[in-house]
Amino acid sequence: MYLETSETFETEIAGEVFSLPVVQLNDRRAIALLMVIDMGVRFGDLVGKAIAERSATLKPDIVVGNATLGIPLAIEVSRRLDIDQYVILQKSPKFHLSDAMIESVRSITTVGSQHLLLDRRSIALLQGRRVMVVDDVVATGSSMAAAIRLVRRAGAEVVGLGAILTEGHAWREALGADADLLVSLGHIPQFDIIDGVAIPDAFTERDAKIDHQFYPDRTGNSGRKPSAA
Repeated sequence: MYLETSETFETEIAGEVFSLPVVQLNDRRAIALLMVIDMGVRFGDLVGKAIAERSATLKPDIVVGNATLGIPLAIEVSRRLDIDQYVILQKSPKFHLSDAMIESVRSITTVGSQHLLLDRRSIALLQGRRVMVVDDVVATGSSMAAAIRLVRRAGAEVVGLGAILTEGHAWREALGADADLLVSLGHIPQFDIIDGVAIPDAFTERDAKIDHQFYPDRTGNSGRKPSAA
């Protein structure tokens, strides 16, 4: 559960400036929270148009998004690319997903591990198709990486990735070579809590020098330099 603060963080998204609330994840770390479902119809149209314009040359056949916050983006990108059908990867088990394809995922905003589920009835929509995978915010990269694995298991070719925001830089390690496919409309840092105030962690800002020795390794052991908090 988030602990709301009185602070906000201004960031540019698709050429416009938005003020995002800063919320604490724990007593040492905070994030700027983008809730797409609360941003309104015009925002959805803005980001959908921007990602579609930047990915049109990839000529995707279909768009895949992650539930729940990736759903509006998948719809708007599909609309702007003039694609009628899209596929949503679910995060909660439902009666019609008892035989779903599953990939594990761990999110920075969710306690514990989750799963992404692909309805097997959607495989026919993906098999042999050129796919654009989209999500609202890419932070750890775990959700996006799991989506890519599911799409490829379904027999599709991932030609592009889209996000409204990237957060920090850990996603580069999680996505590996696929990181080069990602198009985002903006970037936000993570925050250290220092004397009760959320301070942007310089290592996670857009222009921070990337040093891969600070990323978690493949065994899950973190080599990242400690937080200033």
